[in-house]
Amino acid sequence: MDNLKRIVENIKLGNLDEALKLCDLNEFQENNYIINNFKGVIYSLKKKQDIAEKFFLESHILNKKFEDPLKNLFLININKKNFLEAINISKKLCEIDKNKDLYLYYLAYAYENNNNKILAIDTYDQCIELNGQNKIKALNNVGSIYLRNNKIKTSLKYFEKANKISENDKVLINNLLLNYIKLKDESKADELLIVSENLDKNYEGFIYNKAQYYILKEKFNEAIEILKKNKSSVKFLILLIELYFNMGKFEEAELLLKGNKNEIINDINFYNYFGIRSLREGNFKEGWNYYESRGSKTTGYLKNLKEWKGEKLTNKSIVVFYEQGIGDTIQFSKYVYALTKIAEKVCFVVNTGIKNLFRTDINNLIIDTRQNFNGSSFDYKISLGSLLKFFYLEKFNSHDYLINKNIDTNEDWKNKLSSNKPNVGLVWTGSFLGPNQPFRSIQLKNLVKILNLDINFYCLQNEIWESDKEYFNNNKIHDFGKYNLIEISSIIKNLDLVISVDTAILHISAILNKETWGIFNIYPDWRWGALDKINPYNSLVKINQTKFNQWEDVTDKIYQKLKDKFKLN
Repeated sequence: MDNLKRIVENIKLGNLDEALKLCDLNEFQENNYIINNFKGVIYSLKKKQDIAEKFFLESHILNKKFEDPLKNLFLININKKNFLEAINISKKLCEIDKNKDLYLYYLAYAYENNNNKILAIDTYDQCIELNGQNKIKALNNVGSIYLRNNKIKTSLKYFEKANKISENDKVLINNLLLNYIKLKDESKADELLIVSENLDKNYEGFIYNKAQYYILKEKFNEAIEILKKNKSSVKFLILLIELYFNMGKFEEAELLLKGNKNEIINDINFYNYFGIRSLREGNFKEGWNYYESRGSKTTGYLKNLKEWKGEKLTNKSIVVFYEQGIGDTIQFSKYVYALTKIAEKVCFVVNTGIKNLFRTDINNLIIDTRQNFNGSSFDYKISLGSLLKFFYLEKFNSHDYLINKNIDTNEDWKNKLSSNKPNVGLVWTGSFLGPNQPFRSIQLKNLVKILNLDINFYCLQNEIWESDKEYFNNNKIHDFGKYNLIEISSIIKNLDLVISVDTAILHISAILNKETWGIFNIYPDWRWGALDKINPYNSLVKINQTKFNQWEDVTDKIYQKLKDKFKLN
């Protein structure tokens, strides 16, 4: 045992060659598993990871219950980005000691890096419940997963729990700062920016957040300056590219994207971004492949069912489940209809609030919700976003194959709406946390010229931003936003026209074949790129912004189009 102590001392002092000689002098066969682990540590410190890995593996073979070589193998595989092996190793550690929070943290971390987000969150939550030394890191990591996937209110809960345990942790404080920036809470963001800067103004996380903060404040030149200085980091680069696109600086954005393609696609955190860019441009084969890494893909749902990869579905049943927004569920429902043509039975699992929008008279189709559906009798599952790649080239004459056209309230609304003036539905802002915000939304005060026309305007959105409330309350817009989407669809059928930014309401209106004027910012969501050209809405007229962050040209066009359509003075 004295020899083992001397080996440890020499490793601590950095006398690696002396430590290696002492390992070779070992006389006790029963200590070989310890000696092999020491040799692995020594070669790891010598930066000879392949040799180190062999000794760690030998140590594990000699003693399956010895934890140290497994911990070392875990770290090697994480560094090598061999996340599947890291998962296997951390599972072995959990088998040795299932109540050790470190091993659950390892397993969750490996899941996270392997893009198994649902399993990562579940395992981090188990780690948190043990209330051990890794609780703060686990809380922070779960919050980060939700934050990256735009589940802002959920991420905030985790960050705040962690902050109550450990205040002034710069990583945690900066995650909180970014959370409040995404929530567009300028007061909290102002406060935390100062705290973060005082903790460490040179910390990469703070510098990145400062750029995001400037974007929130619409100080775009200041944001660009920071991002340019730090574009050797992929996350700074992506933010700069996306900002350029949003600002209409397409040439600069494309040059950066093409010049840094390899760096982007080698970072798993940005697979989805590259996928979306490829889909927008019509590079579908590459795009669908990378799009599979999107955060919204809930691989943990119905975990006992096999994911459909395109196998023949004759005499087979399949579940398609929503994973993103209501607009996506409605827009892409036609692909579920296509699926009913090749499968014996299909279940479409949708958000509870829109279940009654869909038909129930198709023999081999069931419409259900997550609360009610268990899927035990089905053969396959697939998320709606993943279904697209199998049917996106199919041509549709109509988009309403799955939509219920016989909603009971249709005639009721026909009698409720005024007949003395044109009736126009209006949606000027999207969900506060939706994609492409804040650039896709218009402040209500910018529509004053339109609202002064002799038209009955009906608000169809259920969320009024704080900045719009005073103007909204003092205006003549009829508030129909309180109605559910089933009633909204009936209202839409009885309107003369719908004007909407890119939201679920736009999709409902267009899919019902109501004349719809869609208002789009200079760089709209990817779904309006090459994919839209394959199956465009027949009733949709697109009105696109031409100058970044300015809506005057759009409102002027709408004003004139309304006057012409309804023959107004």
